[in-house]
Amino acid sequence: MTQHRFILPLLIGISVLLVVLTTTLFTVDQTKQAIVLRFGALTHVHTTPGLKVKAPFIDEVILYEKRVLDYDLPPIPITTIDQKRLIVDTYTRYIIHDPVLLFQSIKPATEQGTRLRLETIISSSVRNVLGRVPLRKLLSEERSIIMRQIEGEVKNLAKGLGIEIIDVRIIRTELPPENRNAVFSRMNAELNRIATENRAKGQELAQGIKASADAEQTIILADAQQKTQEIKGQADAKAIEITSKALGKDLEFYSFYRSMYTYDEALQDDTTLILSSDNDLFRFFGHPNKQMR
Repeated sequence: MTQHRFILPLLIGISVLLVVLTTTLFTVDQTKQAIVLRFGALTHVHTTPGLKVKAPFIDEVILYEKRVLDYDLPPIPITTIDQKRLIVDTYTRYIIHDPVLLFQSIKPATEQGTRLRLETIISSSVRNVLGRVPLRKLLSEERSIIMRQIEGEVKNLAKGLGIEIIDVRIIRTELPPENRNAVFSRMNAELNRIATENRAKGQELAQGIKASADAEQTIILADAQQKTQEIKGQADAKAIEITSKALGKDLEFYSFYRSMYTYDEALQDDTTLILSSDNDLFRFFGHPNKQMR
């Protein structure tokens, strides 16, 4: 009976000890960081892994991730500067680098509370940036520049929350179903207008270039003809000078040369000439002594 009287208190004592231990000790995993609250006030911060101690029953432990977190926001409706309504899906990656600052800045200081605050910041930044650009820029190579602007604005707004924004991406941009046909028609009309203007400007520029080229060609040809005439005149003058000098030195040789040239030009392709035998053209076909007289 004596032994049985001590078993029950012993069991109760062990149970109380276990309860105290379980409410006093807690473990921080290597992927986590923790803050300890006492009656809602911050008392300790644990950023290293291991077994930790807290006051039983009165201390509360909040664990935060150390790893990179992903948040796929709900679709955000926006209106661009050219009054196009869009539905934008964004994707954010972030990390909690200061749990104390997060606890002080966000209420409730939980993962859900953090995401709600991020949703507010990102939605505001997306509307602010996309509201200043036309739809066509979102469909062009400028989309990456716009995304960097959104990311920069979100980083600045989240800087005082103990959160580091790693990346903000627009994963999808689409029109509301009820507006798609009307918007596509307006976009098509606008693109046709721009194409018509560009074609008109191109034709005007082409005509200007052609007129300039024609004028330049006329000037070049005129200069070339003038130089040709000058060179030809100089050549003719030189030829006359040479001819005059040749005639003055040996008139008989010149007469012979001109006759040979005439024979070469006239007597081609079986040419038949019917001339008198005493024609002056044949004076070099007779006796050599007779020719030289």
